[in-house]
Amino acid sequence: MSDHDKVGPTGLTVGESEEIHRNLIQGTQIFGMIAALAHLLAFIYSPWLK
Repeated sequence: MSDHDKVGPTGLTVGESEEIHRNLIQGTQIFGMIAALAHLLAFIYSPWLK
């Protein structure tokens, strides 16, 4: 068998698990950007620590 046909304990192939990992990282980055924007807007409209 080649490396791409290996099945881990989750039942996913290496390619499938890499795809899920890429999507997870991308989703986390998008969430982080939205959270940073929300905090910036909240600071602009109601400044704290001033």
